[in-house]
Formats: sequence, C-alpha cells, structure tokens
Amino acid sequence: MRYVILGLTVLFLVGCAQKIQTDVVLKNQAITKTQKAEIIEDEKRFLVVGTYLNDIIHEATPPNTHEHFIIALYEGGENPYRAPILGARVNDVNATWEYLEHNSPLLELLPMANSWSHYYHIKAPLSYPDKLILQIEIDPLRQVRLNFEKDPR
Repeated sequence: MRYVILGLTVLFLVGCAQKIQTDVVLKNQAITKTQKAEIIEDEKRFLVVGTYLNDIIHEATPPNTHEHFIIALYEGGENPYRAPILGARVNDVNATWEYLEHNSPLLELLPMANSWSHYYHIKAPLSYPDKLILQIEIDPLRQVRLNFEKDPR
C-alpha cells in the first residue's frame, strides 16, 4: 500500500511539473513572436504590442486557414480611451478584427496581459511568405507597421 501511495505521489508531481514546463515554453515562444511600436505626439504616448499566434498554437489546433495575431493598444496620458482599430492588413491583404474582453482565453497565450490595455484578435487569410507585415490603422494619422517571421517547418 505504501508503494502505491508513493507511486501516485510521484505521478502527480511529474504531471504538475510537465504542465508548468509546457506553460514556460509557450510563454518563451510567445515572447519571440511579439513586436512593439510606439507613437509619440507632444505629451501623448501610444503603445501597440502585437503577438503572432500561429507558431504558438499550431500544435493545439487543427491546421490553420488564417494568420492570427493579438494586438494590445494603450494610450497613455490624462484621458486614456479605448482606441478602436479602423483597419488592418497583413501583407497588403485586408484582415478582420474583434475586440477581446479581459477574460478571453486567447489572452492566456500572451507573454503578459494587463488590465489597462485593450486587446484585439486580428485574423487574415493564410499567407505563404515567411515574413508577415501587419499594418494597423488606429485613426488616419496613427498607423503602425509590425514585422513578424514565421518559424520554418
């Protein structure tokens, strides 16, 4: 009986350690797929952080038919507001986007999520070049461009 309890305890500890190790690997991979852009106008500061998800979630999901990104937008200053995305393109192809609530399971894939940023899921048709250029229009005067590279397969 003692060996059974000891064996179950070892299996439990090994299972928990594997889960933690997998989470660390995903977070590290997400960091390498994250890009940042900043717009500074007078005393305002606007931060855009984008993460390319396809290389992170490819094992957990069926074959992707789209390119997936999560964009975090934050406008600093005295009166921050929820900045909307007016347009998004990946390699000059129109993309769709949706606002993500702070309890969205997609945010768990990010290396870091916070409560003061606003998050959007951007989805574009699958692109075959290894380099992806994500262009985001926040308003006609605020446009950012983020460059991502796919993992070779």
